[in-house]
Amino acid sequence: MQKILDHIKQAGKFIWKYKFTILVLIYIGLIAFIPIKFAPSIPISLLVVSFLFLINILAKTKYTFIFTFLLAFILTFNAYFAFILKSDVSLEIIASIFETHLAEAVSMLKGGALSGGLAGLIITTILLYFSEKELKESKLTIKASLIYLAVYLLAFLPYVCYKRIKWMEEEVLFSEEPVRVIQDKVNLYAPVLYGNLWTIAAYQVEMSKLREFADQSNKTLPEGITWSDTVPAPEKIYLVIGESAYRKHWSLYGYGIKTTPFADSLSQVEPKQLSFYNGVAAAPFTRNVLRMALSFASPTDLNPFYTEKTLLNMAHDAGYETLWISNQGASGIQDSYLGYIAAGADKIRFSEGGYLSNDDFVLIPILKEEHKADKKQFFIIHLVGSHNNYVDRYDEKDRAAIPGGNSLLNHYDRSIHHTDRVLSEIYNVMQHDSTALFLHFSDHGEIIGRGHGPWKNGIAQFDIPLITINKNTAKIDSVMEKYKEPEKGFINNSNTVFILAEMMGYHIPQNYIDKAIEDGLYVRHADQSYSAYSDVKENPE
Repeated sequence: MQKILDHIKQAGKFIWKYKFTILVLIYIGLIAFIPIKFAPSIPISLLVVSFLFLINILAKTKYTFIFTFLLAFILTFNAYFAFILKSDVSLEIIASIFETHLAEAVSMLKGGALSGGLAGLIITTILLYFSEKELKESKLTIKASLIYLAVYLLAFLPYVCYKRIKWMEEEVLFSEEPVRVIQDKVNLYAPVLYGNLWTIAAYQVEMSKLREFADQSNKTLPEGITWSDTVPAPEKIYLVIGESAYRKHWSLYGYGIKTTPFADSLSQVEPKQLSFYNGVAAAPFTRNVLRMALSFASPTDLNPFYTEKTLLNMAHDAGYETLWISNQGASGIQDSYLGYIAAGADKIRFSEGGYLSNDDFVLIPILKEEHKADKKQFFIIHLVGSHNNYVDRYDEKDRAAIPGGNSLLNHYDRSIHHTDRVLSEIYNVMQHDSTALFLHFSDHGEIIGRGHGPWKNGIAQFDIPLITINKNTAKIDSVMEKYKEPEKGFINNSNTVFILAEMMGYHIPQNYIDKAIEDGLYVRHADQSYSAYSDVKENPE
């Protein structure tokens, strides 16, 4: 009995002596295990242990505070996604961070997120500092730590990644995209720090590939798709891309609050002009959605984005002046998918003053200025829509239309109402055209109050509005019908390129239509995997 008590006493002394180190390892363990719902995992456990040796090296090496702070920042960054979003840091998240606008980032960090992040960074830095003080006096040597890390990083991790690649039969894919495949596997087994570094590397390789195909003059149409100038086409095409709109919060789709009075009214007064469909977002991130909606890429194959013509290229070839009008800011547009697509336009116009400072209504004067009665024109109009922070996306008119308190749902519904008013103004411009087509979809949906992107489940981030308004171009209704999923009738916004190509006079062979419908059954996730839309569960967890 006495021996047991002595062991307990010694254990207590050990725990007290290394209390900060133990707290750090528990903290890292939570970051690593929460996204996998605490499923038993030897690789994840060894990942956590590796940080003991990494911190020990920092503790016994001079002038390492900057590295300690960087480690604290990385841990805090991962902690946000683990504790708040129950997710690890994917390639799409890293890409969105690199390509986002500063003002957008500030907008998303309003409220408790910024103060919570700073508090987390301070606490993490303090924990690491005191952990290093404890380990500085320990008997654990730098040599032993280096040996463990070498075995872990150069033997164990490559081995489990290799076994996973073999098990998933991805040898061919690995030979084609080694960095991307390694990133995916490292992020699976060692998501914190090591996975982050491989994710950044994969993003840089992705952008390098984008630059490699920057010359759009060499791009071709898929074999069999042809254009004819004898097929009637609308004089003007308005492709209006919204942001973060969940269709079940549109009154046009039956929502109980009058969030879309313009669309509702037009549907009732001019039912032959406006048609609406159950839209499905090809992905829960803007950058991925638009490279699929505006090119021949699909949720199951992104490569056509690099090698085949984009929708803007096709519009230009069909005799349209192409214009990209955006309220999402010029900052971050270079070296991004959006920048690559926009570069194919004859004219690119951004709202002045930055992402956060502008209401979507500022695009209307730009549209009116660029609108030319004597020209065939193809407009892509990119709105801010209902992007978080919702309270910044509406004005007093929307507040009056949707009265009540300042609940999250009210803020969101008012932002939808605001977008409906913007669509009404674009429709008014369209009335000056002899023939015109207006197609609107939201890039992706929104899990209200939580956002979009990191989760494979959460149907609200995929369910989007999709409407068409025609002026003497009734053909659009029969074209849209071609791309409906036959059983449930939804249309994936990845089919936009085919729909608008047909409207511009391109012939789309039946085998491409069949493939577009088949590909439209799937959605692409943040980790670059894809799954059937029908498999997406209601809730994100």
